[in-house]
Amino acid sequence: MSYEVRAFNPTSLTPPSGIEGLVAWLREKPENAALDIEIGCGTGWHPIRYSMQNPERRVVAFEHTRAKFERFATRLNHHPPIPNLYPVHGEAIRWITHALQSESVDRYFILYPNPEPKAANKRWMRSPAMQRILETLKIGGEIIMATNEEWYAQEALEWAENAWKLVLVSRRELGSSDLPHARTHFEKKYLARGETCFDLRWRKMRS
Repeated sequence: MSYEVRAFNPTSLTPPSGIEGLVAWLREKPENAALDIEIGCGTGWHPIRYSMQNPERRVVAFEHTRAKFERFATRLNHHPPIPNLYPVHGEAIRWITHALQSESVDRYFILYPNPEPKAANKRWMRSPAMQRILETLKIGGEIIMATNEEWYAQEALEWAENAWKLVLVSRRELGSSDLPHARTHFEKKYLARGETCFDLRWRKMRS
């Protein structure tokens, strides 16, 4: 089987409006503070809790869907200020392409992405965008992915190893006993109805 991925073309993505705010925020924070990125954070349940639990880390959370981002913003407004969390309404890869420097990210979260069953090149591990994600990830940095689709998890494992040379750190199957620790609304829903969720963690070991 061939594990070739079409080359990523950054010139096809124009800089998003408002990018200056994120760039300025990143510059203001201590340079030695870890930077974590969440792609597709939905209504913000995970990034809000994660940021509060890890105040020493910087977190940028992207959500493209307007309705979900508005719920994220509403949830944020009901919390005290969280200075280490920067919410972004927009297409994550455009921002990642133009706002982030090479090897500047410590951790990526991609929790319960759309499995895109009819569009293989839109699935993250088969997408050209993964090239840019890995360019911005530090050596030793991690990608954490979760899905309730076993076929998606298996495909991601194969492509992460063969196309991107990522090292698998852990592969966990989550069940009903993990429900109290659910990280997202999707994870809570899937576990509550008895589904198995797959939690995958990889590490980048080379450029």
